[in-house]
Amino acid sequence: MAKKKTLTDEDVYDRLHDAYLALGKEPGATVPGNTTIVTARIALQSLQKGLLMAIESGSQVNSSILDPSKQREP
Repeated sequence: MAKKKTLTDEDVYDRLHDAYLALGKEPGATVPGNTTIVTARIALQSLQKGLLMAIESGSQVNSSILDPSKQREP
């Protein structure tokens, strides 16, 4: 069986950007729909920025993602 290709950080960044562009700029017709699409755009941009910062700094951590394995106190 052929080994599956892994994505480079640049590939991941490009796919996040493509997903962001695919969402378009149109607002949702309802409050829940609009809230969801706006939040998705913000999340994708945040993930892109965090990945770019990790690439540029040589870090192994995307600072946009909260590590669920680290317990946080309320």
